[in-house]
Amino acid sequence: MLPYSRYVTQLVIFLLVAMLSACGGSSSSSSRSNTGDNSGGDNTGQAESKNHFDQILTGFDDESVAFTVYIPENPQGKQVPLILHSHGFGLSRAKNLEDPNIFEAVITNDISGEVARRAWLERGFYVISFDQRGFGETSGNITVMDPDIDCRNVSQIIDWAEENLVNLSSEGSDPLIGSIGLSYGGGFQTVCSSVDKRFDAIVPLAAWSDLPYSLYANNTPKNIWLDILTVASMGKLEPYLFEAVIGATTTGEIAPETITRLAGHSPLSFCEGERSDGRTLSTADALFIQGSNDVLFNINDAVVNYECWKGQGREAHLFVQRDGHILPLLQTAGRQILFDTETTLYCDDKTYPTTDLALNFLADKLQGGNSTATIPDVCFSLSGQESGTTSNEVKRGGSLNNVADTQIIPGGLSNVIDLLTALPLQTVLATVTSLPLEATSTLIAVLTASADPTSLINYLDDIVNLLPSELISQLVAKGKFIPLQTMANDGVLAGIPLAMLNISGGNGDGNLLYIGLGKIPAAGGDAFLINDQVLPIRGSGLVAQEMIGVSEPVAAGDTIGLMVYGFHPYFTHISSITQPPIPAAISGTIDFPFVASSAE
Repeated sequence: MLPYSRYVTQLVIFLLVAMLSACGGSSSSSSRSNTGDNSGGDNTGQAESKNHFDQILTGFDDESVAFTVYIPENPQGKQVPLILHSHGFGLSRAKNLEDPNIFEAVITNDISGEVARRAWLERGFYVISFDQRGFGETSGNITVMDPDIDCRNVSQIIDWAEENLVNLSSEGSDPLIGSIGLSYGGGFQTVCSSVDKRFDAIVPLAAWSDLPYSLYANNTPKNIWLDILTVASMGKLEPYLFEAVIGATTTGEIAPETITRLAGHSPLSFCEGERSDGRTLSTADALFIQGSNDVLFNINDAVVNYECWKGQGREAHLFVQRDGHILPLLQTAGRQILFDTETTLYCDDKTYPTTDLALNFLADKLQGGNSTATIPDVCFSLSGQESGTTSNEVKRGGSLNNVADTQIIPGGLSNVIDLLTALPLQTVLATVTSLPLEATSTLIAVLTASADPTSLINYLDDIVNLLPSELISQLVAKGKFIPLQTMANDGVLAGIPLAMLNISGGNGDGNLLYIGLGKIPAAGGDAFLINDQVLPIRGSGLVAQEMIGVSEPVAAGDTIGLMVYGFHPYFTHISSITQPPIPAAISGTIDFPFVASSAE
């Protein structure tokens, strides 16, 4: 693994472990704890007093299934729906929504936790927050949303609710159930509502559409997030998944059978209607909220989900905001350590507090209201501008531009060497004299051009870990900015760019480059990568590819361009680093989705 990525990952892991340790010490304390006598029977319509209690079931495979049940204040004994809530990867359930201690507050300090709390306390809904398999008090290995394992546990929780929640509202013989959750807590909704059709409304925040795309786009592992997720699993990953991470880090490859298996843990597989088990897409109405700067589950994930739901005749809405899964040091962090969702969404001339939007959507779908009847199908919210743009569909392309023939040098080793040769002699000497003898001789040989740079690969960690921390960030390869168009009007980039590129030279079929859209502001300055998003592209010849979606304000005079990297820290397996630094040529067209300001 390239040291820069390792440096960032180690810091992230430190923060994550600290958070997980804190969460592991959380406990529930209800003044009216209740572990049992909540059977249904003939008690429909009885008064209920607000309380919450923990429940642990024995699962289908003898593993425990743990959850906390929140009973609303319901003196008239009226019928009320149920909201299922669950946590992100590496965390655990909300065990005290009313009066959380400092550790419990960490777990629930996101939009989904706030919606669950308000659904219980303000709307008088039942809420069940549960530990997903392998986390908290739910036992078993982590299978990353296996429909036959994780979703079977979820179905068992719903079965329990039907039998034990005395005033659970229903439509015919089916209970009325909504759900909320972020990241992994979004994944349970899209996948499990496709397995168990008792869900009526779902609100997935920052969720995936296809795990192979999210973690292994174009056969290139997203190692920095794979490392973080592995640590967050606390050693409980199913063995085949742990082996996949090891392979991704070392060889850059994941076994095809693992990729196929993970595809089946994704809502896209239900949408396509080609599953061997015959399962079909969820029948629940859906509100998708996704982050444009989320480099784990990006805009495209939510677009695919939204279009799947709409294509199957379901009601669906898509709100794109800025935050999502955030990498400290590489990105600007939100309120949380590794993820966040913005509290306000802007859509044309309307403003939506995010918790209100989600809660009202669930209430409308479960109780027949119409407070969200006029929300847009698609909204790209720009928090920095307090503005946004809406549409009936996600725009793909629209402004076609030529890419001038440009040379790019692939690989990461040349960046390390360039940095070392540019350092003051004192820094280089301090680094050399602190290395093991064999590493010292190899480094000197490379710096004097008497040895192949690839001979440094075994000593990169030793070398870079000796550099001053202020120099570490310089190991990120600078992208090559290829100007496409200087904009004549104000507006917004909102949608999915399309690339039609021709790649030649370099390492031929072994070429590995990374592309994204960039911008140079009209006021001047360096080019920057829009939304922090890059997509790996491989090989040579013609490459036709949907790029990662963008959501970015544009001012007249801004220059939009293609950013091309020979290396990027999101993707850091060994072969991505050690590509021979033979220049490759890139040319073609980029079609980007520009929406001019309505004032123009």
